[in-house]
Amino acid sequence: MKKMYTVDPGVVDDMNWFLVLAGAAGTILCVLALAYWLIRFFAFLLSVSRGVKNLKDTKFWKNMGVAMLIILLFMTGSVFTLLSQFYDYMALWGWGA
Repeated sequence: MKKMYTVDPGVVDDMNWFLVLAGAAGTILCVLALAYWLIRFFAFLLSVSRGVKNLKDTKFWKNMGVAMLIILLFMTGSVFTLLSQFYDYMALWGWGA
């Protein structure tokens, strides 16, 4: 149960087609999420200019800030870097060894 399992490079080479498809799907989802974010942002600015909404809507800005942070984390691949570092720390603490 406490044995560290390593990735076999042969298995990764055989699954290359799946990794390419998963990467393409992830890229498309990130682009769609960013496009949706931009549409929501400009729709909010349009409704502010018409006087429907207030520019100092803190709930909107917090939601949009968190959403942009999540989108950028996935677009840059930082989520996977953080997960990798977490795995390394867990292995260092003895959870994976």
